[in-house]
Amino acid sequence: MAKIPQFSAPGNLKDLSAPMAASWSTKISGFIDTEVVRLTTNHGLQPQFYNPSKLDVSGNPAPINWQGFPQIIELQYGDNPQEMYRQAEMRNNQDEYLEWAVIKQGGKITKIMFTCEGPEYWSHVASDKALLTKLYSDIVGQPVPQSELFTAGGAYQPRNKFNMAHAVHLIQPNNTLTAEINIAAQATIIRQHGGHDPVTDPGELINCSRFGDPDRHSDPHIGEVVNGVARQGCSLTLQDPVGLYIDGLPHPTNDLGIKKPDGGVVGPDYWTLARGDQDHIVRAVFAAPAGQPAVGDLEIGGKKIEFGGQIVKAGPGMMVKLTGIVGKPGVFHNPSFPCPGPVLAAHAVGFGPSSMVSRSSRRS
Repeated sequence: MAKIPQFSAPGNLKDLSAPMAASWSTKISGFIDTEVVRLTTNHGLQPQFYNPSKLDVSGNPAPINWQGFPQIIELQYGDNPQEMYRQAEMRNNQDEYLEWAVIKQGGKITKIMFTCEGPEYWSHVASDKALLTKLYSDIVGQPVPQSELFTAGGAYQPRNKFNMAHAVHLIQPNNTLTAEINIAAQATIIRQHGGHDPVTDPGELINCSRFGDPDRHSDPHIGEVVNGVARQGCSLTLQDPVGLYIDGLPHPTNDLGIKKPDGGVVGPDYWTLARGDQDHIVRAVFAAPAGQPAVGDLEIGGKKIEFGGQIVKAGPGMMVKLTGIVGKPGVFHNPSFPCPGPVLAAHAVGFGPSSMVSRSSRRS
């Protein structure tokens, strides 16, 4: 793999002018460099995580995926499915790097909008107010007043009413691109704890390393996969375009078990890939094509769809992914390092950038 001359926008989006695209690339490079520098604070460690715009390292793509329904909500409310789904509709509770919002007519869902777009990208877009307003208007399907997106002082407001209603981009505080980069980097550190050298259990690893929340689907799984690669002595980076993505649009009936009121098959034409490309989906919409039953009339497991989370959780569920680039094994021979502080108790909320919202504050 040759050095990346310029990082692409998430989803290979073409929103940005050439100067803004170059500036975005500089930001991504800076995010990665920050994590590499953090790794060097561990005396004796040769960083296995690297910036692919500065180092030419051969490697192969290695996708990592996980279920997009918030596991923390499932753990808390799983014995009461109705309440579980109600809680999961709150954007502050959607912490698996996938967020959604629904549109209803007459109390019935007509459209579900899903996004994996990080707030950093949209904050970058907001430096061009006209562009931001245009993109919002395109997504919402009607003109969006610029004044609704910015404060009186000109600062972008991510939690504006249009984002909240249409899931334009991620707003849950743990769902950030920098959190993804942080976990990918910090998980390359091999750990020792107690009699375990190296630590291989994903729960023990994340509680020791403190790079996320052990009760999420995402953080422990990312850490487990990345750390396994690191223990093999491989280098690792994130594939361009660096981002978080919906891992394919599952067939509504064959994969998710969704059926029409008469038991008929629901086809893939209910899905629209709204932003990104087939391999890098950052926005998708689930809505009925002309002449077909509304989303709220469809059924999963014999129950009508009342919540977007029912689709996220159905069958194998909607999956989220990131993709690493893994180098050949045996190149690195780093020692294991003790936990950087007291080991977190099981089911505690971590302290890393991806775990800054306590459960008591997960309300939108």
